[in-house]
Amino acid sequence: MTPTPTFQPGVPTGPLGFVPRDAGDGTATWEYTVDPAHYNTNGVLHGGVLMALLDTAMGHAVAALVGPQGRFNAAAQFNIHFFLPIKSGLIRARAEVKKLGKRLAVVESEAVDQDGRLLGIATSTHSLLP
Repeated sequence: MTPTPTFQPGVPTGPLGFVPRDAGDGTATWEYTVDPAHYNTNGVLHGGVLMALLDTAMGHAVAALVGPQGRFNAAAQFNIHFFLPIKSGLIRARAEVKKLGKRLAVVESEAVDQDGRLLGIATSTHSLLP
C-alpha cells in the first residue's frame, strides 16, 4: 500500500505555506517565503519556523523511501543549529537520508537563502513504523 501524497509540487501547503519542490530516492526539497507575521520579538524569523521547514523536508525524504513499502515514519529525535538571523526572502531546505535501517532512519537537512548562504542545519532520527 502506497500512502497518497497530501501535497503537490509547487503548491503551498499547511498553515505556514511551505512549498514542496521534490521528493524521492531519499531526498526532499521544500521552500518557504519569509512572512513578517512569523517574526519573533527581535524582528527576525522565529526559529520554530525554520525548524518546521527542516523537519518537513527530512520527514518527506524518509517517507519517499518507506512509503512505497506501506510504512510511515515519525521523528524521534531532532537537533538544529542556527547560523544567521533571517529577515526576508526565500528559504530552501534540502534533506537527505544518510542511513536507513529496519527500524530507524538518520536524516540531515540544510537551509539556504536565495543567495546560497547557509542559514541552519538539522539532523533527525526517525522511527520507521509499523
